[in-house]
Amino acid sequence: MVTERRDVSLMRFGGVSGVIGPVVALIMVFAAVLVSPWFRWDTNALSDLGVSDAALIFNSALIIGGVFNFFFALGLRVYLPRTSLTSIGTVIVIGGGASLALIGIFTEDLSTVHTIVSFGFFLLLPVGLLLIGMGTWGGRMSLLTIATGIAALFSILALPIVLGGLEVGFAVPEIIEALILSAWIVVMAARLLQSKGIASPA
Repeated sequence: MVTERRDVSLMRFGGVSGVIGPVVALIMVFAAVLVSPWFRWDTNALSDLGVSDAALIFNSALIIGGVFNFFFALGLRVYLPRTSLTSIGTVIVIGGGASLALIGIFTEDLSTVHTIVSFGFFLLLPVGLLLIGMGTWGGRMSLLTIATGIAALFSILALPIVLGGLEVGFAVPEIIEALILSAWIVVMAARLLQSKGIASPA
């Protein structure tokens, strides 16, 4: 009984974290863009904001988003059915969130480390979603999770090639993937807040 109450509390806290984290992080990222008149969506990457006058806002957004993602993932781990795929997927989601926070610490001027942690975020989180979707196969939520993982990977890996002939900076596929992943996190966070136990495939 005590364990069950603790699990429900952890899910609820994860749900709150899953709503606050992406919303606050995205608001702060767009705020950093607004206070940076030099920033251009057709030439810049978002990481350029991390070494500018808006660095405190932008880097704080990533660190905050990564920390809240950790607590969201803990709640998600309790909520999801215990399978090897969901367990691995949740660990990878935690790794993706940690990478997001590290982008705010190892900024663009630390090029090698920054590149590693950036790709860690952009690739790990979608891969984690794919594994979670396969591990919960059998309902609409699993299909949505897999579709989100595929869309996120497409936006960061293929979209730059698709848009290659247009004047589009790397910030565009970056923010598209961030919005896709944030939308899934908020949807799942709502489920955590409403849940009283382990998820069903629906």
